[in-house]
Amino acid sequence: MFTRIKAFFMSLIMLITAAFPSIFGSTNKNVQEESLIRPETWAAVDGLGRTLPCAGEVRDKNDQKFAAMFYWTWHTKHANNLKAKNVTEILKEHPEIAHDFDSPLWESESFYANGRPFYWGEPIWGYYSDRDEYVIRKNAELLADAGVDVIIFDATNGTLTWDEDCLKLFEVFEKAKQDGVNVPKMAYMLPFNSGNDSKISLKHLYDEIYSKGLYKDLWFMWDGKPLIMAHSDALNKRDKHEKEILNFFTFRKNEPTYFSKDTRYRKKTWGWCSSYPQTKFGKSWNGRIEEMCVSIAQNAADGRLAAMNSGGSVQGRSFTHGDYSYTYSYAGKDITVDKNIENSYFYGLNFQQQWDYAIECDPDMIFIDGWNEWLAGRWSEWEGTVNAFPDQFSDEFSRDIEPSNGALKDHYYYQLVSNIRRFKGISQSVIEENGTKTYYHYTNSTLPRDCGCWIDRHYTSDTMRNDFVRADVKDDGENIYLTIETKDNITPYTDNAWMRIFIDTDTTGCSDNWEGFEYIINRSGADENTLMIEKSTGGWNFEKTGTASYTVNGNKMNVIIPAAALGMTDSIHFNFKLSDNMQADGDILDFYKSGDAAPGGRFTFVY
Repeated sequence: MFTRIKAFFMSLIMLITAAFPSIFGSTNKNVQEESLIRPETWAAVDGLGRTLPCAGEVRDKNDQKFAAMFYWTWHTKHANNLKAKNVTEILKEHPEIAHDFDSPLWESESFYANGRPFYWGEPIWGYYSDRDEYVIRKNAELLADAGVDVIIFDATNGTLTWDEDCLKLFEVFEKAKQDGVNVPKMAYMLPFNSGNDSKISLKHLYDEIYSKGLYKDLWFMWDGKPLIMAHSDALNKRDKHEKEILNFFTFRKNEPTYFSKDTRYRKKTWGWCSSYPQTKFGKSWNGRIEEMCVSIAQNAADGRLAAMNSGGSVQGRSFTHGDYSYTYSYAGKDITVDKNIENSYFYGLNFQQQWDYAIECDPDMIFIDGWNEWLAGRWSEWEGTVNAFPDQFSDEFSRDIEPSNGALKDHYYYQLVSNIRRFKGISQSVIEENGTKTYYHYTNSTLPRDCGCWIDRHYTSDTMRNDFVRADVKDDGENIYLTIETKDNITPYTDNAWMRIFIDTDTTGCSDNWEGFEYIINRSGADENTLMIEKSTGGWNFEKTGTASYTVNGNKMNVIIPAAALGMTDSIHFNFKLSDNMQADGDILDFYKSGDAAPGGRFTFVY
């Protein structure tokens, strides 16, 4: 009798677990092929002196924690027959028109009486098109390196699903996968209701993409089916076609408000942006939370929606609830970040307060707002503000993470990486065999560029030269032996900015350095056999400390570096970066734009 009762309950539990996987244990297997390229092992010190956490400083990797990024594919459409306009630059010249909708200084076209799009700032790759393969590939790498699992497209406006731009992104992401990039997968977020726009968009996406199996390996799966943030009750289950769509997706209703109450799992609702303390979406009986939001800023004030330029208590980048602060150490000092710190909008107080709370709550999914919105319509009036910019306005009152050519640079990107590591954990280690550590990097990181967007912008470049594939490093206590492998044969040493090696020997930032690097090898002065080793005397100023010998054979370069020339006499440990064909000496943002850098941006390999 006991055996039969036990068997009955075991069967019941198995049935319930299958029906409610997010309550008892996730079946969300968005499996990526094992890669030799391991971004979570890379180090970085950002432009503010904040250091990324590494293995042992955060929890072990949890494969059932996911990071989603809100992503926009609307730039090409908005650019049609328009010039790119930047509200920050306009108001710098004409601050008096901040609340003057009718001023001719805005130079708005006559057919755009309301809603004319303006940038709040300039993206690092300029005012680009969503069909610019160069930019898409750069974003694929940055998002992968950060640990983002899924990008969720904004298709919340009417029935606009931006098909051509999304298909171009899928094409470039698929190619990036072949080059070793662990690209995020994709999903859509549709209108915030169950109206006819939602039905039209659902049927369109299913018929044109999902039913055809287009780029199937890029679909993000949740509870065993492709995820879509949409209202399932827009469809009629008595209609054969619509029932097929209902059964195909895992639906999560998208909550529009920033101020909703916590929801139960059975409600199948997720948020995209939430005011602190953020809503817990999908709470189960055992305390598990399915999803929470983390956002850079919120166009809200005093518990209601507000235009980003409405003034008062709008929740910008440096806004906090209460007297929140955080602290980090750099250059021998403890730096406390609060609202009173100079240039507070650099430091992401709003972002960090939300991350701290979300990580404490430990949901399965964190939805991050956002990557590359950049644009906001200018309206005569919105929520009581005249000449209103509802969603984006300035460095302070904006919510993009994608690096900028302006004051914010790449500060928010490394804050993102740091917090995703805190949330998901780290487990991978560097590949090592017989005392040699091996580091791999992507091929084709910098594609040729020849693309227009706005009618007054066209971008061209073709700077990829020596494409780094792999580096092997070992030492014997006196010398460091570095072998660099490139995709094709290495070009002559007489080339400009050729095969440079940047070395960080003091991650505390106490020593003189350029952007965290104390030494550079081969900034200048190379000959057929030797490379100059130089030490920073502060910034992009260097003095010679020695030479390294080298040989080149086809696509391999062997370098022997005396450890003493790098100031290492007791133990050998350092971080390093490879760079070729840098176009702007002294500008670290050039690592994102030109030639090849391995690893990309501010990241470094750790030896």
